[in-house]
Amino acid sequence: MYELKKPKEKLFCEQCGKLVRYKTTKKKENYNVKNYPIEVERTVAICEECGAELLEPYYENENLKAAYRKYAELNNLVLPEEIKEIRSKYNVSQTLFALILGLGEATIQRYEMGSLPTKVNSDLIKRVSEPVEFYKILKSNKDNIPDIEYKRILGNIQRILKEFENKLEIQELEKILYIKHPEIDIEKMKGLIAGLFYYSKKYYHKDFLYKTVFFKLLWLVEKESKKVLGRQIANLKFIHYNYGPIPKGAKNEEGVLLDYLIKTNLIKMNIDFSKKFLQETYKIGLVDQAPLRNLTNEERKIVEKIVKNYGGLSARKLVEVSHNDVAYKSSNYDEEIVI
Repeated sequence: MYELKKPKEKLFCEQCGKLVRYKTTKKKENYNVKNYPIEVERTVAICEECGAELLEPYYENENLKAAYRKYAELNNLVLPEEIKEIRSKYNVSQTLFALILGLGEATIQRYEMGSLPTKVNSDLIKRVSEPVEFYKILKSNKDNIPDIEYKRILGNIQRILKEFENKLEIQELEKILYIKHPEIDIEKMKGLIAGLFYYSKKYYHKDFLYKTVFFKLLWLVEKESKKVLGRQIANLKFIHYNYGPIPKGAKNEEGVLLDYLIKTNLIKMNIDFSKKFLQETYKIGLVDQAPLRNLTNEERKIVEKIVKNYGGLSARKLVEVSHNDVAYKSSNYDEEIVI
């Protein structure tokens, strides 16, 4: 397999005995790839003067690539663009990638131009698309790589591994969220939270909310939304807790909700020690306001109304408000509250 930049403008036609202009057409044809018939839409050059089929190396090469690609897809072999994506992810050249895998540079070049890889080499390349596997092979072939490049790639893969682990942790937290809130709309939840901070800043110049205030405002918004729209905005579920309703998965010993919001870079949280109450206080701030766009105008108005009416109250006062709520009083400790 070789690489041609573009087709020629004119081709030699044996029937006309001269260079001629041509047009292209498509026709189905079988190629024999490793003794396997592969049907492709072949691009054919046709003489504009006599209609004879002409040989254009560029199109023949592209036709062959198409046949090889179809064979690769049918046999689950790595594709050229997948190899390039893997190299790009780890920021390595063809030369370095070959050294890390213990293959020849020319082999990687051929594969990226469309040549068929062996099943063994294909499986190896697919395997290193996973950061953990790439890290293992990088370490095992350390002696093949210049030290300065090894250190650079090692630093890069360690960063990728950290991001990969963070992604897995977020996925696990998300699974737990769906268990505790089966009908949750995570994007709406993020929008709701962004709205709480946006309007708290607008009306009360607050850059942060205490955790108790944060949970109570979430409850009040979902409750008001159910009353006005006949549905909740985020479909969060709440339980009866000592200091009023809190979202499921938000108890101190669980912390899954706040962990998820922190891990996904929506909020940040600082822990201070209150001399007044002789206990730790949790201050939550917004990191990303963009999710506010996830809310409709109706939903934004509800968030704005609740923050305007309750956002200026202290945590103690909001606890009193929630303790007087009929739904809260009708439930027992740790039970789900029906909104």
